[in-house]
Amino acid sequence: MKYTLTILLTFFISISFSQSLKKWTIIYYAVGSNSSESDLLSDIAEMKKGKKSMDYNLVLLIDRVEGFSEDSITLDGNFTDTRLYQIEHNSYNRLDGKEFLPEIDAMGSYEANMADALILKKFIQYCKKYYPAQHYLLVLRSHGNGVGMCPDAESGDRDRLYPAEVTKVLSKNESVDILGLDVCSMAGLENLYQWRPENNSFSADYVIASSPLSGAWEYDQILERLVTNSSNDLELHSRSPDVESKNILNPNQMTPLAFSKMIFEEIYENQQWASWGVFDNSKINELKLIIDEASRSLVNEEKAIINNIIENTLGYYHNTSNNLEIAQLTFPYIDAYHFWSQIATNGSFSSNTQNKAKDVCELINELVIDSYYGHGFLPETENFTNGKSGVYQIIPQGTKTYSQTKNSFWSHCGWYHPDDKSSGQDSFGQYDWCINGAIKGNDQVDNFFELLDYLFDDTNDDTGGVNKYKW
Repeated sequence: MKYTLTILLTFFISISFSQSLKKWTIIYYAVGSNSSESDLLSDIAEMKKGKKSMDYNLVLLIDRVEGFSEDSITLDGNFTDTRLYQIEHNSYNRLDGKEFLPEIDAMGSYEANMADALILKKFIQYCKKYYPAQHYLLVLRSHGNGVGMCPDAESGDRDRLYPAEVTKVLSKNESVDILGLDVCSMAGLENLYQWRPENNSFSADYVIASSPLSGAWEYDQILERLVTNSSNDLELHSRSPDVESKNILNPNQMTPLAFSKMIFEEIYENQQWASWGVFDNSKINELKLIIDEASRSLVNEEKAIINNIIENTLGYYHNTSNNLEIAQLTFPYIDAYHFWSQIATNGSFSSNTQNKAKDVCELINELVIDSYYGHGFLPETENFTNGKSGVYQIIPQGTKTYSQTKNSFWSHCGWYHPDDKSSGQDSFGQYDWCINGAIKGNDQVDNFFELLDYLFDDTNDDTGGVNKYKW
């Protein structure tokens, strides 16, 4: 009898818990220990305004720094430490970090290094335990440059979150349905592959990211579209003639795909000058395999032709620099679809190479759910195809010589590497994109990274050449 009562009690507790389980929790990681701090407070003010429904959770961890925003109204004072909050309509609750972030409490002060992936891991664990949901959106909000994101200089050393660091420290248990990268320049195939669903570590099913410089999301307009009762006579009007009437999403019913596409719609409407994409990350593993196959075919083609295609591919370097050389050196990111479509249609290549490139283009088309290229800020181009372009590959103009060092562009890409580079500054290495599919030191080009090393580094002896890698 006692055993039966225990089972029944457990059953009713589980029923009660499942009834209180919400469909969505939004996890907002706001790294403001840099110049983005002033914008973060505007984001949170928009969240407070836009969150009308209590049927989803919105939890944020924010780090502020002195010298930028003096806002003392949006949250509880003009603080410069790290704090934890739950956001509701026109209100907030300051939280303590419990067992995951015990240094953070509602009355004390703690300065976290938000560029440490362990802090991100603990924050996600906290949200999943105390704000459990069926689906999770993780937003990383700060600066980014493709190499890394969310810089934190308050610890004394300039640190940031690196793509491979995230998967080294986080686990599969911290995975999310949607990863929203509200930072610049992180929409690269190498990054998407690092967070692929099949990696047995942190992953995301959908990713929203920009290839070049970008601006902050309009959080009030995103959140005001999450309404449980659509009969509330809520009228949402688009400011862009390219966007049809906005649909309302019920947070108790919306799918990760629907939510991802809605966020992208709002970004598109409010950032006509930028370039963003939304990506189905379930496609990235197959895409990587096909690209590596194409690389093994490209090694038999003329280097000069491949290098010419690289030079003429749409680049995502920042157009704010008056020095084109530095811009291309610092941001060696070119549009993946434009690159492979040129290979697919170049009659100088073998039919096998062209066919492999066509397969790559088809899979990029499946990966890119939607994308756009802005006007007025980015260089004018006719080489961007909406819904296909918008995701880059790390491909420098590797044979070009940098005027200040007299070294090749490829030699300045030591951060893009399969080996551990975490002991250096502004680097981490350990890209799965570079590691997987390759047999190091077998004198054969096995994957795309090794193809680049073959193209740009004439030395493949035991020294490994300029980047110390022997393929």
